[in-house]
Amino acid sequence: MSNRIKLGIPAAFCMKAVIISDDPVFASYASSTLARVGRQAGLNVHWTTKSWRINALKEPASAEKALVEAADAHVILFPAQQAHSLPDCIFTWLARWAARRIIQDAAVGVISDEKSASFATPLFPELSSFVRVHGLSLLVNDVRPANDSAGLPDRFRPEPALTHPFDETRFAVPATRGCFRSFGINE
Repeated sequence: MSNRIKLGIPAAFCMKAVIISDDPVFASYASSTLARVGRQAGLNVHWTTKSWRINALKEPASAEKALVEAADAHVILFPAQQAHSLPDCIFTWLARWAARRIIQDAAVGVISDEKSASFATPLFPELSSFVRVHGLSLLVNDVRPANDSAGLPDRFRPEPALTHPFDETRFAVPATRGCFRSFGINE
């Protein structure tokens, strides 16, 4: 029995991330970011990271080795600069990973750094589409100032105030067993 359990200190939850980037400085930055987030109060998450160069995933032997190592990854991370235009071989590799993954609620993540903060939009349409098709989550870390809501996707922008009052009673329909009546399904 470990000393942590004897003292009542909760053991760290272990998670795994695979960082795909041609920039070793970014890989180090992403690893330290995950470690910092994992140490936040109330989280106690220990991250294990492995990084792969995009060019390495173009080689069949390296790509296969990366698939085996990434099978139990909780998140696959990309730098924002590269996530805007990932090569087809990466989407092929990601599709193979998504089919083989052990962690069913895994995610694909994009981390912005100072070099990518100049992008006008943090949206990644190809990656977003891929994530939806494969039942994954998309995590995006944007380093823009908090008051810059123009860069936020529509679903995260503050909702505008309603200009007309909404009368909920006009749309209230009593819930009954035959609630599909008059929708054309049963006629």
